Amino acid sequence: MEKTTSSDDNYFNEELSNKHFQYTYDNGWKYEFWVKSKSLIVYKIHGGPMAGRSNYQTLYVQRIRKNLWQLSWLEETGTIVSLVLDIEEKRITTFMAFSKGHWTKPEEAHGDKRNQQDLQRWRGLATIGNQMERHIIPEQANIDLIFEGRGDLDDVDENAVTL
Repeated sequence: MEKTTSSDDNYFNEELSNKHFQYTYDNGWKYEFWVKSKSLIVYKIHGGPMAGRSNYQTLYVQRIRKNLWQLSWLEETGTIVSLVLDIEEKRITTFMAFSKGHWTKPEEAHGDKRNQQDLQRWRGLATIGNQMERHIIPEQANIDLIFEGRGDLDDVDENAVTL
């Protein structure tokens, strides 16, 4: 998948590179992610139906204005995620389009992509249903903590296959 972004590297390096965000959605779901680089995001889900999922994805970023970014990715389950990260207001606004397989079989989406059995099972979730059967969730979150580095998240090679 060809990588395209519309963000100046200097702004990215200053505002987003190597930043780690822990946040809680208004519905109580807890997530965290680390922006390892302009092309890779590493994340873990701690609450909600997808709790227990550790993953990394090819990242697409766009700077909207100072400290306001759009981050988007496609998951191997077929799920699409796009979020607006408002660093100054400590808010995240997310649009998630879960594949039918990912949404109806959340326990099968648990695990860690670094485990080949988990990855193969996740890829299978993308084959269930069709594009019209997605479960759409628009949701907002409060950012609980922002810090530098990966924290407790496992590192991943910059060139790792993401889908």
